[in-house]
Amino acid sequence: MSAIVSKASNILTSIVNKSTGLLNSTIYWAKVGGELSKAIYKHEKLSPPSFKEFESVYQQALKLIKSPKDQEKLFQQLKQYKPTQQHLVQVGVYGIQLAAFFSVGEIIGRRQIVGYPKPSHH
Repeated sequence: MSAIVSKASNILTSIVNKSTGLLNSTIYWAKVGGELSKAIYKHEKLSPPSFKEFESVYQQALKLIKSPKDQEKLFQQLKQYKPTQQHLVQVGVYGIQLAAFFSVGEIIGRRQIVGYPKPSHH
């Protein structure tokens, strides 16, 4: 009986140690991310939209949804739009940033740079 209790105690201790390390790492990186976000927020002079700005955008979107005439007008404007080279470059840069964020997310999810981990046998 004491062997079972001892084994359970050892297993429980190892689980607590592993989860403590994981928790500490998670807290550390959350703080790093928060500080980085705060620095970017201050440097870029960002601020959340005011209630009036939010309400204005919401009302315009609601008006567009309710009015087929406005929808047709928007589609006509989109058909006639001819992007400039500067706009295309800007869209390309945003696309590269999006691909980079996606790649970083994939690397984090796989926990390695190339390929997925091989499943271990139990």
